[in-house]
Amino acid sequence: MTNCLQCGLSLQGRDNESETCSDCLLGLTDEQYKEPIIMKPNNREILLDPIDMCEELMAHIFHAEFGGELDASHRFFELYLQLQLYKEKMLNDERDVFKAIEGDEVKQ
Repeated sequence: MTNCLQCGLSLQGRDNESETCSDCLLGLTDEQYKEPIIMKPNNREILLDPIDMCEELMAHIFHAEFGGELDASHRFFELYLQLQLYKEKMLNDERDVFKAIEGDEVKQ
């Protein structure tokens, strides 16, 4: 069994194929292993609003699956339509709540 030329750890598995362990190649230290890893979602905003999520998924299906044109024979067409109906329902529900609140304020 061979050892890493930089840190002296024994090389195992894929590391055994080179003279340096993967930690040394990546520049990792013992202190870095103790720090918690914080995952960042590739600088993208995390969508928590269900309407925004529906719109994003619909846009992805439209561009990635349909190629920019609706295709009624595509396997995701029914899903696309259901997402559209669900989005419209949520928008109508929001409008109804807004009107109800607005109506209560006028009555008082």
